[in-house]
Amino acid sequence: MGKGIKPSLILYNTLIQGLSRQGLILEALQLINEMQQNGCSPTIWTYNLVINGLCKRGCVADASNLINDAITKGFLPDIFTFNTLIDGYYKRLKIDNALDIVNTMREHGITPDVITYNTILNGLCKTSKSDDVMETFKVMLEKGCVPNVITYNILIESLCKARKLVAAVELLEEIQKNGMSPDVVSFGTLINGFCENGDLEGAFKLFRRMEKQYKLSHIIATYNIMISAFCERLDAGMAEKLFHEMSNNGCPPDNYTYRCMIDGFCKVGNVDSGYGFLLDSIKNGFTPSLTTFGRVLNCLCMKHRLREAVYIIHLMVQKGIVPEVVNSIVDSDKRGVAAPKIVVEDLLKKSHITYYAYELLYEAIRDKKLLNKKKNSK
Repeated sequence: MGKGIKPSLILYNTLIQGLSRQGLILEALQLINEMQQNGCSPTIWTYNLVINGLCKRGCVADASNLINDAITKGFLPDIFTFNTLIDGYYKRLKIDNALDIVNTMREHGITPDVITYNTILNGLCKTSKSDDVMETFKVMLEKGCVPNVITYNILIESLCKARKLVAAVELLEEIQKNGMSPDVVSFGTLINGFCENGDLEGAFKLFRRMEKQYKLSHIIATYNIMISAFCERLDAGMAEKLFHEMSNNGCPPDNYTYRCMIDGFCKVGNVDSGYGFLLDSIKNGFTPSLTTFGRVLNCLCMKHRLREAVYIIHLMVQKGIVPEVVNSIVDSDKRGVAAPKIVVEDLLKKSHITYYAYELLYEAIRDKKLLNKKKNSK
C-alpha cells in the first residue's frame, strides 16, 4: 500500500472474508482491530464475514460470543447474522440454542425470513421431528412468511421420513397452486422416499411423471436413485435399461452408477456383466473402490474364472490401486512379482475377498502360463 493511502472498507472486508474462509479467524479479528486503528470503521457485515467463517468450522459458540462483542461495540446484528448462527447451531444439532436465537431476533426487532424458517425446518427434518416440522410450517404461514420451493422440498423430505408418502405427493400440487413449480430436488426427494419405503413401483411412476407431466429432465442423481433401487431389488435388467437410457439422454453415468451396476450384476450371479461394467468404468476414467473390485473377484473365483481375476489384479497394479508399501519397491522386476501378491493379501486383510478367493488368486498370480494368457487376452 502506497504511503498516505488508507485501505478502504471494501478492501478490508475482502481480506477479512478471505482469511475467514481459510479458517484464519485470529488473523481476521486482528485485521478488524487494525482497520479501526487506521480510522476505518467496520460494519456489521465485517463481523458477519468472521461469524460465517466460525460457523462453517463448527465454532458456533465462538461466533455467538463475537456477536455479543459486536453488540457491545454498537454494531447491531442483521438478518444475515442471525440466520448464519441459526444454521450453525442446527448443523451441530443444537436445536434449543437455534430456537433461542430466533427469540433473540425478535427482541432486536428483526423478523425471521424464509431463509430463517427453511433453516429451522431443515434442522428439524434432519433430526426426524416430523410433527415439529409441520407445526413450524404453520407458524411460518401465520406470520405471513411466504414459503419457496426449498421450503416445500424440506416438507417433502420430512413426510417421506415419516412414511407419509401420500401427503408428500400432494405437496407437488400445493407447490403449483402457490404459483411455483416442483424442481428436480422435489422429485428426487420423493423418488428416494418411495424407494426407502419399499415402494419401487410408486417411485418409478414418479420418475416417469417427472419428465412427462412436469417436463423436467432427469439428472444423474435421479437416475442413480432408481438404478440403485432396482439393483437392491435384484432387477439388474431394469437397472441396465436405465443405465443405457441415461447415457442416450446426455446424462453420463458416474462412479456411483457403475458401482450400483457392478454390485447389482454380481448379486444376481451375472459375472460377465459385472466384470464388463468394471472394465468399462476404468476405461471411462473412474476408480472403483476396493469393495467393488473384491465383489467382482469373488464372483470370478466362484466361477473359477481365474484368467479374468488375475487380469483385474494386474490392472489394479497398473492403475496404482495398491497399498502404500508397493510404492516403496524400487526394483521394477521385484515390483512386478511382489505387487500382485501384496494386493491380494491386502484385499483379504480388509475383508474385500473371501479366503477361498485369496487361495485361488495367490496360486494363479504365480502361474506364468496364466499370466501369458492374460497378456494375450488384452
